[in-house]
Amino acid sequence: MRHLRVPRRETSLWRDKLAGNGWLAEGHGIHKLGEYTGIPLNDSAPLEIDDLEILELDPLTPGPKHWTERIDSEILAGHHDILPMSHDQIGDVIIVKIPEPLMPHSQMIGEAMLAQHPSARIACADNGVKGDFRVRDLTVLATKSDTSTKTRVKEHGNTFWIDPSLVYYSPRLANERLGNVDCATKLSQTLGRKISVCDPYAGVGPALVPLTKIPEIVDEIYGSDLNPHAAEFLQLNLPDHNTRCADALNLSRELPECCDLLLVNLPHESIEHLPHLLGLLKKGHEVVIRGWAIISIDLLEDAEMEIRKHLVDTELISLNLESKKSYASNITYASIEAHIIRN
Repeated sequence: MRHLRVPRRETSLWRDKLAGNGWLAEGHGIHKLGEYTGIPLNDSAPLEIDDLEILELDPLTPGPKHWTERIDSEILAGHHDILPMSHDQIGDVIIVKIPEPLMPHSQMIGEAMLAQHPSARIACADNGVKGDFRVRDLTVLATKSDTSTKTRVKEHGNTFWIDPSLVYYSPRLANERLGNVDCATKLSQTLGRKISVCDPYAGVGPALVPLTKIPEIVDEIYGSDLNPHAAEFLQLNLPDHNTRCADALNLSRELPECCDLLLVNLPHESIEHLPHLLGLLKKGHEVVIRGWAIISIDLLEDAEMEIRKHLVDTELISLNLESKKSYASNITYASIEAHIIRN
């Protein structure tokens, strides 16, 4: 198909001009050609247009809007009410829950999803969580190359490695993790120096990686996880920092008074673990505990009282317990930020 080659900055101008003259090929996309673009021409367009070059290029036609359009409707007949209409994409890995009645067509579904999402390399069925570390049980449905679920994730401009079949990771917590940078910056300003950070439940390090990008604010970083696979990825993602495989409940014996900012991300148990983690915080000046908890909305006040009880032997400067987003019916995902002084 013929395409008019125009400077990229003039694409809109020329598209409108071609459409106005009845020369634009409707239903086809515009090619990106570096500093130029190629706008599709229909058969009525002249052979020459303002001395601009006309190229022969394959037409760009829009694809299906959803993966279900890539499968014969007869195959999925009777199952439209249970089709998986959402999925997670972690790096180049698609993860989707396949209802039991659709399992015979699971490979076809995986292939359709890969065709729909060019940035994806492999599609996997999510069979729920397994083991003590609550990682996803994944079955490969389709792949464009290898069957490894190790992938590189980009989050707010930061990249890190992960394997969702070996370690826990939730892309839905990205905005909460971004707040750590702001918190670290403010604490550094308060103390008038660089600060140290510890994350005893670091996973592969998504909360810590952004902090490595501000060495003028954050000096020492300590990260650990009880899952040995997570600890390996933690070392891979933070090679220049102190990482280890360790039980958070015992970590203060290995790293006493190591940090100014303590991250506590074990949402179902964050509050009850607090007494075991206080020994990680430095003494004699303001330090911050920044954590996350899953709490019944009706019990938010009780949760705040419990936190205050755990901090009774410290000087409590401020405590903020705030509902952030819905986790389930009548249950919220809440942020915790406590500014204290340990004496």
